[in-house]
Amino acid sequence: MHWSRVAAFALLGVVTAYGIYQFAGGEWRVALESWRGRLGVLPVVVALAALDVALEVFAAMWVYERFGVRAFDVRGALASLAMRAGLLLPAQLNRLIRPDGFARLGRGDLTRCLEAEGATLALDTLSVLALIAGLVAFGWSGVAGPAAALAVAVGGLAAGRFASGWLEGTRFAVPAEFWWRPSTLGIVGVEACSWLSYGVAFWVLVRGLPGGVGPVEAILGSALASIVGSISGSPGGVGVTDGVLGASLHWMQVPPEHLALVVLGFRLASFWLWIPLGWIALALTRRGSAELSFEVAAAPEPL
Repeated sequence: MHWSRVAAFALLGVVTAYGIYQFAGGEWRVALESWRGRLGVLPVVVALAALDVALEVFAAMWVYERFGVRAFDVRGALASLAMRAGLLLPAQLNRLIRPDGFARLGRGDLTRCLEAEGATLALDTLSVLALIAGLVAFGWSGVAGPAAALAVAVGGLAAGRFASGWLEGTRFAVPAEFWWRPSTLGIVGVEACSWLSYGVAFWVLVRGLPGGVGPVEAILGSALASIVGSISGSPGGVGVTDGVLGASLHWMQVPPEHLALVVLGFRLASFWLWIPLGWIALALTRRGSAELSFEVAAAPEPL
């Protein structure tokens, strides 16, 4: 795990050095002047990134409630947000923080919470695939976009229901009735809106830059960069997501002197900002679990 972080930050250093090289070798004064007049978009980008996180937290809480784990309260929201404290863990290991938090709060046993987190990951993956399908279809025909997204979502839930029979009796089993419910489709919709907010934040940041990046290209580019970063196993996609974002902007013909500024601004708003907030949520969650343990220990014995 230590070496994975070293490798990730080394890759980030290489990507950053390349971005600085491109920035210095281009018309950097023009780029700085352009961004000086665009500082007003930064609060919008941060607000959209916050909406992305809020929707992801809400969707996760909804899944946990479906598994019988009480999540819709302040402590549940903090336990869900605490996952962001582990964004620099490799291979999505930060996802273990949320079920541990709910278990510590006495909301459910750890096995049930881990099952809920597995279902959350599955629905999150399905939602981004549905969004990508919808965006690709939208590029061909506007009316085809929502239909394609819905078809992928429903098909994915049907596949989950079918797979649940094969996995019955294993630790990966999810009840078949979980998949084929309107509320499950609703969770996928919330997760898709979360991904959409993430992509729109990226588009707001690049809108108006030379190269003429459109909203569909920006949302697709940001989603694919995040997916590649997750698949790579790099802690938080550090270095990988940044590199793919820069490469996608280069492919969209954004001048090189803008690349480092765009990637830096977007990753600060959508990634780095949430790590300290996640640590605060984690501390509050553990404090709540400690208070709960104290209350249980101090409770009088029944007569």
